[in-house]
Amino acid sequence: MTDDSTNFLKHLSEPSTWKDRQTITTLEETPHQNSMTLGPREGLLPPIVSGCDFPAQYNLNKRQWLIDDLFQRGDNILLTAPSKIGKSWFWANLSTSIAAGLPFIGRDTVKGNVLVLDLELRRDVGMDRLWSIALAMGLESVPENLFYWSLARNCYDLDTITQTLDSRLEELPDIDLLVVDPLYLFERESGFDENNAHCVKNLMIELEKLTAKTGAALGLSHHYRKGSMGGESHIDRGSGSGAFSRYPDVLMTLSKHQADDCMIAEVTARNSKSPPPFCLQLEAPLLKPRDDLDASQYWRSGGTATSTKEIEPRALLAMLPEDGLSRPEWLKASGVTEPSFAKALGVLRNGGQIKAVNDGGTVFFLHNNTNKE
Repeated sequence: MTDDSTNFLKHLSEPSTWKDRQTITTLEETPHQNSMTLGPREGLLPPIVSGCDFPAQYNLNKRQWLIDDLFQRGDNILLTAPSKIGKSWFWANLSTSIAAGLPFIGRDTVKGNVLVLDLELRRDVGMDRLWSIALAMGLESVPENLFYWSLARNCYDLDTITQTLDSRLEELPDIDLLVVDPLYLFERESGFDENNAHCVKNLMIELEKLTAKTGAALGLSHHYRKGSMGGESHIDRGSGSGAFSRYPDVLMTLSKHQADDCMIAEVTARNSKSPPPFCLQLEAPLLKPRDDLDASQYWRSGGTATSTKEIEPRALLAMLPEDGLSRPEWLKASGVTEPSFAKALGVLRNGGQIKAVNDGGTVFFLHNNTNKE
C-alpha cells in the first residue's frame, strides 16, 4: 500500500502529464537578441570591448601617478619589512606627503585625500606622529585631507571593520589612498591565517572592495618571515603564503642597511618599469633619501657590519683616482665597512672635496677640482 505522496510522484513522472505545463525560461535559456551585446547587463560588470572600439593609445584614460615611479591611483601596494624597521613611519610620511602635495623621498606627488586605518598605534601615539611629521615638513598643521582612524585595542574583526568603513566612507570626500597598517592584526578575531593562500586572497579582495568605489590606491603593511635572509629575491622575504607577493600591483620591501638607521628599498611593479633599489634613512620623524649609500650593502647578523674599523677622510680621498670611481668600487677599494665608508664619504662631500656625477643611472665620484686654488 502506498501513500498519496508516492502516487503523486509517480503521476509527475509520466510524460503524458506534462502537455499543459508552462515553460520556465532561465537566464541561460534567454534567446539571443538580433544585435550581439558584449558583456553582461548594465551595472553588473564592465563590458567586453572589441579591439576596433579601443580608443587611440594617446587617448587612453590612464590612471594618475600618486607618487612618481612608485604607484598610481587604483594600485594595490604591499610594503613588507622586518619588525621595528619603520614601516609605520614610512606610511605616515608617505600619507602626509600626498595629503599636502609635497615630495616624498625626493619624488613628486599628486595632492589627494588619504585615510590611514591604524590597527597598531593607539590614537594619541598615531596623532602625535602625524603632528611631528607635518611640523618637520614645514606645515602649520596636519593636512585637513589626511584622515586617521585608529582601531588599536578596539576591533580587529575584518567584517565589522569593512562594514563600518564602507558606510563611513560615504561621509568623506573621495579617498585617493587607503592605508591599512598592519595586516597581521586581523588574525586576532577574523580567523585569518597568513599561511593560507585562500585566506590571504580573500583578505585582499575584501579590502580592495573598499577602494573600488573611488578608484583609490590601497596600501598594506606586512612583515618579513623569521630568520636570516639569504640571496633570495626581495619578493620572497614576506612571511606566510606566496599569495602576498602575487596579488599586489606594487610590492615594496625595506631591508636593513649596514649604516645605522638606514634601509634598502626595493620595488617590483606589475604595470610599470620597476625603479632600481635605493636607500632611505629614518631620522624620526622624517624619512629621507640616502643617494650616497650603496643599495647592495645589506646588514647581516654577525657580518662585517659589526666591525669597528675606521678610515680617515683624507685616506679615503687618496684612494680616488682622477677619473673617479663608482660608489661600490670605491667602497671595495677602501676595505672598510659600509658605515665607516659612509661616515668618511660624508665628511668629504660636506667639505666640497668631491662631487657626484650621475652617468646613465650610476653615480660616480670625482675630485672637485674647482675647490683647489
